[in-house]
Amino acid sequence: MADVIESPKPDTTKTMPTANDTKPRVNGIKPVQRTYSIVDQDGVPSELVTGPSPRRKAIRWAPLVIPIRRRLETLVVVIFQLAGLIALAMFWFTAANPLTWPLLVPYLIYLTLTPPPSDKPPSNFLSPIIRNKRFWSYFCTYFPMRLHRSVELSPEENYIFGFHPHGIISHGAWGSFVTKTTGWDELFPGISNTLLTLESNFRLPFYREYLIGMGLGSVSRKSCEGLLGGVPGEVSEADVHLTIWDRAPKVFRKRKGFVSGSATPLAASTTVMNGTQPNGRIVLDGEKPAMKKGQGITIVIGGAQESLFAKPGNMTLKMRKGFLRVAVRTGAHLVPVLSFGENDLFDQLIPEKTSWVHKFQILVKKVFGFTIPLFHARGIFNYDVGLVPYRVPVNTVVGRPIKTIQSPDPRDDYIDELQDLYCEELERLWEEHKDKFAPRRRAEMRIIR
Repeated sequence: MADVIESPKPDTTKTMPTANDTKPRVNGIKPVQRTYSIVDQDGVPSELVTGPSPRRKAIRWAPLVIPIRRRLETLVVVIFQLAGLIALAMFWFTAANPLTWPLLVPYLIYLTLTPPPSDKPPSNFLSPIIRNKRFWSYFCTYFPMRLHRSVELSPEENYIFGFHPHGIISHGAWGSFVTKTTGWDELFPGISNTLLTLESNFRLPFYREYLIGMGLGSVSRKSCEGLLGGVPGEVSEADVHLTIWDRAPKVFRKRKGFVSGSATPLAASTTVMNGTQPNGRIVLDGEKPAMKKGQGITIVIGGAQESLFAKPGNMTLKMRKGFLRVAVRTGAHLVPVLSFGENDLFDQLIPEKTSWVHKFQILVKKVFGFTIPLFHARGIFNYDVGLVPYRVPVNTVVGRPIKTIQSPDPRDDYIDELQDLYCEELERLWEEHKDKFAPRRRAEMRIIR
């Protein structure tokens, strides 16, 4: 690992004035003391900057005689990391072969015009094949990965799981919330969970089918709200389409103009139709369809910005507010998730904030939405050079749910207080488990707002 040049730095942590007792409560939540760290919008904390690393005398090669299971574990991890390149190679192979153009051209049109599913957990015809639990069990035992819960979660509620930290590639989120080989169904029965990623990933040929087959969804606001059952009190797209259908000529409507179970035309009824159930039954005004229950989405909160902070022995988190608004609009509970060991899977060369390398990384982030961290780890046949993650235990701890008060237009002060409660739960998870799961830490957890 690269050595870190540490120098004394002034304490950049500032504390907001403590709210006095006379300040009124907002939505029943008492104001709490707010702490945060001062960091430039696109900057990297100075203490994370990597100094010059010592040269190794020789590369440590892996022995020839290794159990076949360990070879299979490494192979599955390599396949996971090369999935995007494999999909790109398949695209260029089909694009270079004129015989495949009659299939490729319609597929590209479909890829351009069709967004990823946003009303139910994604899946396709590949799902039964690529979701093979025995195959992905090798992925989780490579590190190994384990999933822990703080409390049981009721399947009668919806949840937004905020995953921290992002790390370089978020292996912990994939192993615990996608493959589910770490015991998700046993720890949280009755809760269907969907990991979300950038919508731009669903525009990549063939890679889109891989992501949907594994059950991943888009992190756009429309997708987040749709997977959680929508926003109560707002007109959905289904309602808009239904209104257009009502205005169609009678020859197209057929029996749609009659209330189910009655011979009375809908126009003669004093009740206005506002929606339909999945089984086709017409729902009248005053009779609201049941909201989805037991739905969950997982969002890697820090995103591309936080990946630049990933460094072994450190836990630096970038906090956002968009997911808090989605939780309030849909009435979903907030559940912080802390993954110990995620930042230890790779070494990263973090340049100075004033260097052209860092400026280029920030430019790529602003233009494309992702970053290019300068990371390295071990190789397939050696322990010093390569892009295969280290065999470091990854323990993902699911925290306690934070109940929200549903509102289609959440207030800013309520969002700020939810963020305070959310950060408090993250700090509780850190303090409770750091000695067990992060005994070799170099610094305490820091949250950047």
